[in-house]
Amino acid sequence: MKKNAYDIVTEKIIDLLVAGTVPWRKPWAGGGELPKNLVSKRGYRGVNIFLLASMAYESPFWMTFNQARKLGGMVKKGEKACPVVFWKWLDFDDQKAGKSKRVPMLRYYHVFNASQCEGIDDKVPPVQIAERDIDPIDQAEQIINDMPRRPEITNGQARAFYRPDRDLVNVPRRQLFNSAEEYYSTLFHELVHSTGHESRLARHDSKDAVHFGSASYSKEELVAEMGSAYICNSCSIAEETINNSAAYIAGWLKRLKNDKTFVVKAASQAQKAVDFITDKNFQEGESS
Repeated sequence: MKKNAYDIVTEKIIDLLVAGTVPWRKPWAGGGELPKNLVSKRGYRGVNIFLLASMAYESPFWMTFNQARKLGGMVKKGEKACPVVFWKWLDFDDQKAGKSKRVPMLRYYHVFNASQCEGIDDKVPPVQIAERDIDPIDQAEQIINDMPRRPEITNGQARAFYRPDRDLVNVPRRQLFNSAEEYYSTLFHELVHSTGHESRLARHDSKDAVHFGSASYSKEELVAEMGSAYICNSCSIAEETINNSAAYIAGWLKRLKNDKTFVVKAASQAQKAVDFITDKNFQEGESS
């Protein structure tokens, strides 16, 4: 029986897994400057650096809701704040010891990134990030533009993700990636995630909680990366991205105790997702 493109890519990924792969790396620039408050210009300290940097916005500047209003702007509708913590010293009388004591109390407040606000562009210093002249790939662009019931695609954050509650895909701007191929591979990964939405293939079971590192989460990541590899292959850019894909899949297989049968199961779901994105052999109601 003649092998199709899905079989060829699947076998190549499995071969790479067996042979060993290069470490996974983030294929875009950005998010390098430490977070700081836009008004005071003071840098955040301690665990706050981790809390804010993990949000992966391009801008390092943060502010409270009231600070945004005082600057003449406002927080965009639907944006969620990130908590930051601080220690506040409280004085109280220790009757048993017969003296006053000072004890630290951990408090928190919420801040928003400059990218989450509007009306303050002239107040925010420009972010110095090296950008590349990366031309679009026509065939990849056509697949994206022709995807039926495509989710909203944004480029506001320096991280890639799919939000089912808003049916929204975000990837960093193309100019921040190391290559056009890595940009499209990342975007296809998130678009495959979006096919699991109840309005498409309903792959995500809303009754089951999906936690990071769980079997269901890991399998979904395999589906997304396999699907991305398939689409990259159809655009003739798989050679530039398949090593990264194999390394990424290897990481999730470790969480699944190297159960390579998950690759086969994920490949079946990935093919259905790709057929949906490319509108190929897809019929309404096919989601099994």
